[in-house]
Amino acid sequence: MKVDYIYLTNKILDSCEILRFAIEKDNELYKNNKETIIKLISLNDWLISELSNSTLKYEQRELMLKNCLTLSEILKKLD
Repeated sequence: MKVDYIYLTNKILDSCEILRFAIEKDNELYKNNKETIIKLISLNDWLISELSNSTLKYEQRELMLKNCLTLSEILKKLD
């Protein structure tokens, strides 16, 4: 399966921005969207694993890992 890492990077950045905004505006975010957030955590963890073993150029891989880790930090705030 070929993975479009650029698309995934953009989606991760979008998720980060949406979650940051939602956290600021709605303190019930996790309770109201628990299943979606759990799925997002799972997909983010999968992508981190994939990136760890990828053959992407170093710069691309590092940027994507940075974005994934940023998303992980945001998601941790929801617990």
